[in-house]
Amino acid sequence: MALSCSGLLAHLRHNLQRDPGRWLLVLALVATAAAYAPTLGYGLVNYDDPWLYRDNWVVQHPSWASVKMIFGEFSLDGRMVLGAEYLPIRDLSVMLDYLVWDRWYGGFHLTNLLLYLAAIAVWFKALEGFGIDRFVCGLAVLLWAVHPTHVESVAWLAERKGLLAMAWAGVATLAYARYRAGPSAWLALAMLAAVCAVWSKAPGAFAIAALVGFELSLPDRRRSWRRSLVGLAAIGGVAVAAFVPVTLLASSASVIGSETASHGRGLGVVLGSHGFYLEQWLLVARSSVSFPISTGGPGALDIAVGIVGLAAACVALVRGRELRAAAVWWLFGWLPISHVIVTLQALVAERYLLVPSLGLALAIAFGISRIPRAWARAAVICVLVIASVLRTLEARASWHDNEALWLNAVDVNPADGGAWNMFSEAAADAGDAERASLAVDEGLRHSHAPRLVMRKALIVLTTDRAAGLALMRQAAEAGEYRAMSNLALLLLADHELVEALAWARKAVTLAPLYPAGQRALGKIALESQLPAEALVAFQHAYALEPNALANRFNLALALLALHRDGEARVHLEACLADPQLGPRARALLNGR
Repeated sequence: MALSCSGLLAHLRHNLQRDPGRWLLVLALVATAAAYAPTLGYGLVNYDDPWLYRDNWVVQHPSWASVKMIFGEFSLDGRMVLGAEYLPIRDLSVMLDYLVWDRWYGGFHLTNLLLYLAAIAVWFKALEGFGIDRFVCGLAVLLWAVHPTHVESVAWLAERKGLLAMAWAGVATLAYARYRAGPSAWLALAMLAAVCAVWSKAPGAFAIAALVGFELSLPDRRRSWRRSLVGLAAIGGVAVAAFVPVTLLASSASVIGSETASHGRGLGVVLGSHGFYLEQWLLVARSSVSFPISTGGPGALDIAVGIVGLAAACVALVRGRELRAAAVWWLFGWLPISHVIVTLQALVAERYLLVPSLGLALAIAFGISRIPRAWARAAVICVLVIASVLRTLEARASWHDNEALWLNAVDVNPADGGAWNMFSEAAADAGDAERASLAVDEGLRHSHAPRLVMRKALIVLTTDRAAGLALMRQAAEAGEYRAMSNLALLLLADHELVEALAWARKAVTLAPLYPAGQRALGKIALESQLPAEALVAFQHAYALEPNALANRFNLALALLALHRDGEARVHLEACLADPQLGPRARALLNGR
């Protein structure tokens, strides 16, 4: 037994010395699986998960009709149920989740984890396919895999799109590497994967564009320039074509193209956000869904780090091929989140780092590989991996439930009124009204965000209507469209129809895809003897939430007011089985 164990250890030592890259890849996969295994016990969080999973009737009913809508629906109203973005690969993956797992959300988290593991493996092969040393490839994917900035992408179900984009970009890169050095059949896979990457998440297009930089930086396995140019043109052509509907819908839904909070555009935002991402990669601050830079803007340190980082990337572009490739990947991945091309809804977010951070990992791995002594290399690797894993475990725990998520957010950034609002909402959903109220009061000591003021108004309304109404008006006047709709309904109850109608119209102008706002406008317009306007509003609400019977009942009321009884009957009959709407629908049908 001792001899066999000694032989086994010798065999393992020989394999480790012969191909350390393979074992680093294995370590990356094992460490990642262990770190994220607890997420299989997680559910949804109140941060985009509900509309994508719980309330999404399209993906919940796998069928060819659903597939047709996922790929072929381009109207903004029709697309709203899918998040008002054209990301059909993301939506198809969620539909397949329902087909396999039904409503066991642990299975959905397992899919996320498997996608991440697949991305780790495929990027190892992709980097190797471009001729990078296997030890550097293995170390790069290990450092990338265990980094805490990726927790948001893996533990948050709504960020499935980022994992898909990274995995498909890896497949496209690997297939192109095989094509440029071998059989032409790989080009078809590269083109298909490029489209899938873009249709998973828009920044996937920039990951595909980075192939040009890889081609220039890593020429060793290139068969010919002509072959490479043909391949790049074909992949680029399909990626650009796929990018068109993604961009058009994202722009119309204000996912891109709008000013970021109060910070807008500017060199300070570009450099400061760049510095923030480098600081996060260096483990300077805790992971969160909100950061001080998000509310206060970039600081002098952020800008300084951003300048130094860009200078270092420029220097790397003229150094060795691995460093050049790392800098290319970082810059291409950072460009869509830099606020240079467009501004985003969030000034910064850790999920934005999933793609570009592989470039940083590659640069660090290359640097470590140049350490002359093996024991020193091993020591540096151990320190970096252990530090990253510990921070990953801490960050992952904050995604356990709603309260943990938002408690961490307000702890990291107390000035974020929106985070305080979400923390209060989480406490209220858990049945702790006192804690919810205390969270609002504490939040208001740090911020007067309109959404937080609106939540305070909703709490105060239960005991003091006048004071609650005043707070709701304050939130509405500050630009919160939900408060505008709530204020309109309160004014409707007070029979202040003219002002109520004005606020309701303003709310739907600011947020035409907010179904509750459309319903509020419809109710007020109907009460104001404007049935035609009410019908239009109710039609919008019905298009946004076609499975809500209340929308059909409201449609029937507007149609009856317009003396279109035959059309109203269909909607009323659909409500007959509902315990609340049924008696009212039956009375209206009998009265006709």
